[in-house]
Amino acid sequence: MTKHPLRYVIATMVVAYGLVAVTIALGKTPTLGLDLQGGISVNLQPVKDGKVDDSVSPEQLDQAIGIIRKRVDALGVAEPEVSRQGNTIIVQLPGATDQQQVLDIVGKTAELRFRPVLADVGVIPKGKDRKKAEAEIAKLRKELKIPEGVTAAQVATEEQQKQAAANPQTTPEAPPTTEAPTTTAAPTTTAGPATTVDPTRSGGNRSRLTGQQGGTTTTTAPATTTTTTPPPLNQWGVNAFDSKFGQLYQLEQALGTQTTPPEDDKADAEVNLADKDGNVMKLGPTMLTGRAVETATAGLGQDGRWQVNPVFRKGKDGIDLFNKAAALCNSGAAQCPGSNGQPGRLAIVLDSEVLSAPTINNPTFDRDSISISGAFDEDEAKSLAVALRFGSLPIELQAQQAETVSATLGADALQAGIIAGAIGLFLVCAYLVFYYRLLGLATVGSLTISASILWVVMCWINATVTLAGVVGIVVSIGISLDSSIVFFETIKEDVRNGAGLRPSVDKAFGAAYSTIVKADMSSLIGAGVLYWLSVGPVRGFAFYLGVATILDLISAYVFLRPAALVLARSHHGEHPRRFGIPTDDLAPAVRARAESEPVPVTATGGAAPSGDAASSGEEA
Repeated sequence: MTKHPLRYVIATMVVAYGLVAVTIALGKTPTLGLDLQGGISVNLQPVKDGKVDDSVSPEQLDQAIGIIRKRVDALGVAEPEVSRQGNTIIVQLPGATDQQQVLDIVGKTAELRFRPVLADVGVIPKGKDRKKAEAEIAKLRKELKIPEGVTAAQVATEEQQKQAAANPQTTPEAPPTTEAPTTTAAPTTTAGPATTVDPTRSGGNRSRLTGQQGGTTTTTAPATTTTTTPPPLNQWGVNAFDSKFGQLYQLEQALGTQTTPPEDDKADAEVNLADKDGNVMKLGPTMLTGRAVETATAGLGQDGRWQVNPVFRKGKDGIDLFNKAAALCNSGAAQCPGSNGQPGRLAIVLDSEVLSAPTINNPTFDRDSISISGAFDEDEAKSLAVALRFGSLPIELQAQQAETVSATLGADALQAGIIAGAIGLFLVCAYLVFYYRLLGLATVGSLTISASILWVVMCWINATVTLAGVVGIVVSIGISLDSSIVFFETIKEDVRNGAGLRPSVDKAFGAAYSTIVKADMSSLIGAGVLYWLSVGPVRGFAFYLGVATILDLISAYVFLRPAALVLARSHHGEHPRRFGIPTDDLAPAVRARAESEPVPVTATGGAAPSGDAASSGEEA
């Protein structure tokens, strides 16, 4: 770095400003918090009989937070924050405007429900699977020459109707799209983990009842049994008997799979709900709720796999309700039909999400001798146990405080913060330039580099920027300036002691940087402790203070040091006063060199400055 400092200066600027350009080109912007862009903040507390309930356990609160977070995600709010302070749950929704809608969604009491599985509807493709399915659909539609805006379902329906009308005396062969309406046609389908319900947990003959948790199959269209294919009769002329058309139909059905909205998820209604993997099931009316469950635990079974062991309450409000549902599912009754020769399944649903859907293979169970096992990992088993355990006592949450921050107020706060920061930064930079001259300009450049990289970090990590975060950034500016001052004062001290300016710059940085690291470490430790122990705005302050401090250490090393070297090795290095070093502060020998002027050597009246005379005594 000391050999070619200008290269480091240029490289650092190219990297920093290049990252800014790429970020802008990709449309990335920082996510503003509630206090900067407006939104809604709600404080929720658990209540019982209308009074605040302090007996709620941390596990119950954590589960409530998880449920609320899923509900908030369904609102489509960018970067919501759901946190806990003691027994209070704080929900902050930047950009939200309908306070009543938010209160209705986040304050609704969750209820664990046991619903019979009526049919597997399909799989909602996600991520890469969805993109792959969309690409395949576009390809098949082009090959089959289906007009834009016309679906495969429309073609199939019209084809069947016209074939039936054209051949009233015979049963027309249906297009291959009419088979297995409850199957899926995602490009790749993986079944959920199999689950089992065991009637006993110790001794005797254990009955393992294997089922599926939203399991699905992929069905291909049946081959025609005739040797000729009837000509297409639909108005679009699409061959609905082509196997490719069957593929297209199934893919479009998979992408069009819809679930019941949370507001329509009524206990006594049939609904379409999905598990965490996107497997959608048609579920019947609720047969029992979590109030029938007394407790539940997770542990390892005799086969070494994780299982969940629920214990139901005694009597008609507990195990009797479960056994009534089990008898219907075990017999494959219409209320809980089986499939493929297997008994029916009973889905465990919490807040419109299917947690598990085990097959019921026994008509009756003892209340404390039931286990749900399958391809669970430890986290899945414990999560299901928590849902069963606390589903019996749903937490009633009540809004203690709801506040709407207008977008105008947030914009005003952001504008005021930017103006205040800009004025403060200008005054400090002006002071540095006045006091340290060229070195002050180097500091301004270093701050610009740090600010550019910080802005890029803010855009890419999607960390919410709050007013407290802005304060943390402003405070970090002072830390950065302190680092520069430590460096510059070390240079001045060396020059006062008789050293040349040029060698002093490189020598001073080593000693100064050690001090800078130690000082910044104290800020980092403080920021880390604040981030670890606090929540909400204080955490934002700590985060941005820590990030900006780290960037200060980096920019001081890769930009400030080489920039100071470039200035010192230029012709400005012959004039210490341009670096804010008064001549009166210099040692006599150094002062004599600084005050000496080149003596003109003339032959015909012209002056020929001597570079050696001007830099006499200085080290390159």
